[in-house]
Amino acid sequence: MSFWIFVAVAIILYIVYKSLNARTPDGLKDVHTISSFHLFKSAIKKRGGTDQMYLDFQEYFERDGVVKFFIKGKWICLISDPIIVKNMLLRPDTFPKLDLKEYSPIYSRHLGVNVVHSNGDIWKRYRRVCNPAFKTIPVHFFVETGLKLMNVLERIDNKPIEVMDLMQRFTLDALGKTAFGFDFNNLEDPNNPYVTTYNDVYQGLIHNTFVNIFPLERIPFWLNRAFKKIDKLHNLFDEIIKNKHKFIAAGKSNGDLLELMIKACEDQNNANLTDVELRHNLSIFMFAGHETTADALSTLLYLLAVHKDIQQKAREEVIGILGDSSTPSAEQLKSLKYINMLIYENLRMYPSVPIFSLRKLSEDLKCKNNIIPAGTVIGIYPYGIHHSPTLWENPGKFIPERFENKNLENLEFYGFGGGSRMCLGNNFSLLEQRILVCLLLRKYELSLAPNSIHKDGLKIKRMTEPFPIELVFKRRNE
Repeated sequence: MSFWIFVAVAIILYIVYKSLNARTPDGLKDVHTISSFHLFKSAIKKRGGTDQMYLDFQEYFERDGVVKFFIKGKWICLISDPIIVKNMLLRPDTFPKLDLKEYSPIYSRHLGVNVVHSNGDIWKRYRRVCNPAFKTIPVHFFVETGLKLMNVLERIDNKPIEVMDLMQRFTLDALGKTAFGFDFNNLEDPNNPYVTTYNDVYQGLIHNTFVNIFPLERIPFWLNRAFKKIDKLHNLFDEIIKNKHKFIAAGKSNGDLLELMIKACEDQNNANLTDVELRHNLSIFMFAGHETTADALSTLLYLLAVHKDIQQKAREEVIGILGDSSTPSAEQLKSLKYINMLIYENLRMYPSVPIFSLRKLSEDLKCKNNIIPAGTVIGIYPYGIHHSPTLWENPGKFIPERFENKNLENLEFYGFGGGSRMCLGNNFSLLEQRILVCLLLRKYELSLAPNSIHKDGLKIKRMTEPFPIELVFKRRNE
């Protein structure tokens, strides 16, 4: 056994060594490099972190509009030039989405071919089925889950609580209900087998910093173990889909995304999706909608906790619009203009999708002083755009009023992507955030826990995901 442990460690060290000393392709030698060492170091230290690292590299984003880094065995260029980004989003044929098989066997195994990572006719086929499902937004699912979260806070009794874990539990429950009418019960029982199966894939593989930097998929025994975890989650999703077919056949209705997608397949103008295709698309909804919204809510609650004046202004809007109602209605949610500004400004400062739209160049691309050769993998980097002092005044400051009476199409804002491939679930995420912020501000005063590592500014560990944030929720005297 000790021999095989030695072999495994040796292989991992070799892969890490090769990643840290990767040879730069000739066509990318003049593009500034963010080293794998920097990425990994910033992900494990609590002072500075990747937020400070990318601020340090902001001058290269400003000067060149592009930097490169080496992860999972390949070079990727991050684009932050707004002109090129708009061009990328408007010309999907020239900038096709990267096939997940080229990026990672882990991602490919779990997400398959889906509405986010497909191109051409396949994408159009999926879009025709998925689009109608997102037209109806089930407010009651988010309200019910928000009230369950309030029950958790009641039991805490004004003690500090780690909000990132809490928000991940909340968003998983909310997404499970809205996506396929399934209750993970993560808020009440975070160690139940459904949550464990889900977290084994998402916490253990998809969002694991080491896995995302180094190509561990090249180790066969590690990959086989990873596939077994993914297949176990797939079995859960497959069972949910099978039960949903029976549910619909019995004439019942819940209004969740899976049900609406299955019904959309019945339209003669839409192509029928197999259960495997349904699972792939549900998987990407979970992938895109769980951690992203949880991270967005975590950073937003942090910003409200440290900006008491903004917190109070937001609370006054909530109380003024909701009146005596304890929960918001769909119409009331539309009137929360200042809450909307808070959400957008938070996403500007801390975009919850730090790199999106990985694509493979079909032709050479001129980016200011560099020519990026065809075949290069590129990704849009909203953090670099959102923190550009040439595009945003005082980009490091939290100023919600930036978004007052502004048309987002006229701003360099990419919190949900853009163009024809804009995030399908953006309205879902916005609604989820509005509802929870309303519920919390009406009932609690938020403050940063004493001795927090974030008292001098938010410390980021992975792209835009912060280190754990402890907040105190003090019951208001209503």
